[in-house]
Amino acid sequence: MKYDINNSRFAKLWDSTEGRELISIILNSPDMFKANYNFWRTEFTVDPQITERQSDGEATFVVNQREIDQAVMMDMRAPLGDSDQMDKKGIARYTGSIPDFIAKGWREQAMEREFRQKMYEEAFGNDTAMIALYATDVLQKGRDAADMTLSNMAAQALSKGKVIWNYGVGITNYLYKADIPDANFTNGGTVAWSDTTNCKLLDQMAAKEQHYKEDVWGKDVSLIWEIPQDVFVNYVLKNAQVIEWVKSWRTINDKPVLTTMNITEEMFREAIASFPGVSPIKVVREKQRDFNGDSFSMVSGWDSNKAVLRPAGYAGVVKRASILDAQIYPKYGSSTQSRVFASYDVYTVMNTVLNNGNLKEWHTDVMMSAIPVLDEFQYHVIVNTVAAD
Repeated sequence: MKYDINNSRFAKLWDSTEGRELISIILNSPDMFKANYNFWRTEFTVDPQITERQSDGEATFVVNQREIDQAVMMDMRAPLGDSDQMDKKGIARYTGSIPDFIAKGWREQAMEREFRQKMYEEAFGNDTAMIALYATDVLQKGRDAADMTLSNMAAQALSKGKVIWNYGVGITNYLYKADIPDANFTNGGTVAWSDTTNCKLLDQMAAKEQHYKEDVWGKDVSLIWEIPQDVFVNYVLKNAQVIEWVKSWRTINDKPVLTTMNITEEMFREAIASFPGVSPIKVVREKQRDFNGDSFSMVSGWDSNKAVLRPAGYAGVVKRASILDAQIYPKYGSSTQSRVFASYDVYTVMNTVLNNGNLKEWHTDVMMSAIPVLDEFQYHVIVNTVAAD
């Protein structure tokens, strides 16, 4: 046969010799493989170290507090004089388990492969469109599922200080609780943020920062606020003090004067930069798509009505473990099945050819073993915006 699908690049994606390289090319192509759910990437970096698994296959991580200290000016010394050694502080830590995840699988049966053969013949041996469609409909969906999973866990870690997985089908589990001090769970201030008329929100935010820097930590830490979109729109932009501050700032800076009580996020950001004592504010926008066995729904990992005050920069790392399938199947897998593994970032793609009765099936699965963890937890403050001190 002149145009045999088994000799195509598409079929080689399941070939143990060339498949890994071909899949890696797709996964590293920005034109074919995109980052659509990037919330976790803005908050966490990936730990370069792979956590070793125990003999039972479990992977347990340990997180040490990342000490956030300010440098001080140098000491003057005599020639060849030694430095004054700083005291090492005790290290806070916590542990947890790294879960294994798998996206909804894809498979192609013999009759579907035969139909693909006809398409390949009609295209005179050009399989570019097939590969592009496979990348979009199969690999991209697997990556999106992984990114949504990490983003949901990242939002839980940030706003709750713990991660519990109770989505999808299969195993649900309590994964870990960060060692955030009890004093770092606090209410919104003198008046709840939800009382937009009486709450002097900007004053309360500045006072909250000052309290932790001076009274709790005893150091001037560079901080940021992270506020979920609903709280930002309903409490911050509608707060009487915020509106008055924005109006005054615009008047002083020769901006168009507000004729209504409505302010936009852009107006707020212009004016808030000059309010003393309030660190930069990030509006959190993260949603994921979940299937509970009956229907699809949109969910969020962020604890509603919670704001976070934390050190600027990344909140922690994504802890990873190796994919057991990639270790066990090449050594002990059935000789009647073939598997190809390729990894990108925190994800692993497994392409499998196996038997279904007397015919072959071609499968693709996207897996990961990863979880975002906080490593600045001693300085991580979770604020209940609908309660007063």
